[in-house]
Amino acid sequence: MFKKILKGFGIAVLTLVLLFVLVAVWSGYKSSQYEETAIPYMDTAIADISMWELETFKKYLTASELENINESDLEKLIRALSKMGKLVEIGEYQFNTVTSRALAGGGSGTFVTYTVPATYENGNATLIITLKEEADSFSVYHFKLNSLALFD
Repeated sequence: MFKKILKGFGIAVLTLVLLFVLVAVWSGYKSSQYEETAIPYMDTAIADISMWELETFKKYLTASELENINESDLEKLIRALSKMGKLVEIGEYQFNTVTSRALAGGGSGTFVTYTVPATYENGNATLIITLKEEADSFSVYHFKLNSLALFD
């Protein structure tokens, strides 16, 4: 009886280990698909967006985001983010997710999310960027900057 319980427990542990390995391999496979295309795009986009100019910021946004955002609100947001100062350094990109989903108002797309540490003149920040995959490039669907420096 004890051997059967021990054998069952061993099988359960082995199954969990195999599941974790499978998830790690799948995640690595997915992230490697975007390393050669998304990261160079984000290098350019982050540097340009971090100049804190409205027209430059709008150039990178998806068409659906441009339609849904109020320009004066976007201008206020950029003014607030400009407190970070100039971009000094971009850290190592961390792949988060890749998803395919429908968009409000019709359409669908593939979205890739990365977390990126960055250093600005006035403090450190963590950027969370979701890119929408376009025909031969990307556009920025979501750009979030977390930093305590914004509260000074």
